[in-house]
Amino acid sequence: MALAMAGPGADHHKHDPTLLRIVHRARQAAIHEAERHLATTDVYLIRTLPQPKALVRYKRLGARIVAVDPGEEIVRRRVRDMRQPEKEGVVTAWYRQRRRGAPRASAPQSSRAW
Repeated sequence: MALAMAGPGADHHKHDPTLLRIVHRARQAAIHEAERHLATTDVYLIRTLPQPKALVRYKRLGARIVAVDPGEEIVRRRVRDMRQPEKEGVVTAWYRQRRRGAPRASAPQSSRAW
């Protein structure tokens, strides 16, 4: 969404704080609108580290929660290759949560060729 709003030539991952605020609000509006159509439409929502409150809400809406995990080594390599260095902390937090036994289904995925 940020790339669509930032326009041609924008950095793929580093955005102005004002743009990020706008994108976050637009994303929330899109999620709330999608929730209104759950009876007739499959909705897929990608969240890296959802708050417990969000998980409760998703479950109340009948969500099936699936963790897609190609493996920590692959994820760390992708972050090094395609993200800002500070995203390493997100990877560490995600795997720490997984090791503590976060109540999520898991769907191991093979690595993409790219």
